[in-house]
Amino acid sequence: MFNAMSRAEIWLQDSLDQPLSIEDLARQLGYSASQVRRQFRQCFNMSPRAYREQRRLERAAVLLSLTQQNIAHIAAQCGYVNHSSFSRAFQRRYQLSPRHYRQALNDRHHLKPPLTSFTTTIKQGGPRQAVYMRIYKAAHAISGLGNRKRHTNHLPCLEAQLGGSIPAVALPDLLADKVSALDSTTKPYKLRTDIGLHIENQASTDSVALPVEYRRIDIPSQHYAVTLFDDFSELSDALTATLCQLHYHQSLYHVSGGAPHVLWRKGRLELKVPLQRLT
Repeated sequence: MFNAMSRAEIWLQDSLDQPLSIEDLARQLGYSASQVRRQFRQCFNMSPRAYREQRRLERAAVLLSLTQQNIAHIAAQCGYVNHSSFSRAFQRRYQLSPRHYRQALNDRHHLKPPLTSFTTTIKQGGPRQAVYMRIYKAAHAISGLGNRKRHTNHLPCLEAQLGGSIPAVALPDLLADKVSALDSTTKPYKLRTDIGLHIENQASTDSVALPVEYRRIDIPSQHYAVTLFDDFSELSDALTATLCQLHYHQSLYHVSGGAPHVLWRKGRLELKVPLQRLT
């Protein structure tokens, strides 16, 4: 049942901006809505509705912190039908209105460049696919990251069909943690890491039958802030340097709120932060 509820959690994550119901989720899983509510609460200690609200507000806090987008636009991106309902929900969670939350962060100069120097470039990536398994741990607590055998756990028989792939992780909570967008209440399964393979060529893996733990992700063509670094222990500093570059020196793009990825390329690691073009 946990695999089903993990799929439910991922479905909620991927539909934050859509007005979909728990009944829609239940149909996706092949369960009744009451079964989904009961089993989800057993796995995550909260209802699906509360979980989605939490993730929506965390994304809103990230966008308020790291972009200058209009607050009404942020509300729509996070699935709120109007500004007032968003403001009420945000104030309940963070004890500040969205405007005052943004102002408080600006007053604290929350982005300070790290001591280590990194180079960040803006690149456009073409459409790709990735194959990931979700683990409910912080990335630094997972042993063997970057080791191909660790990333292809349960996949060795499929490696020939997943040619042109490299070890990768997606980190859906990385931005929220960086801007301290989460409140001080400890939530079970707060930190999530997707571990697997990034398919470098444009060949489709749609015909590859994946083990139940894995899911296939279609990554659209989009721009990224790309920063190279040497060791996974430098990830936090590499991300800070990337965000500082975007905040202080980049006038065309801002973070989209999507999960950053780390790819283990030959000799170096590559941090990719998804971007949106300023409008």
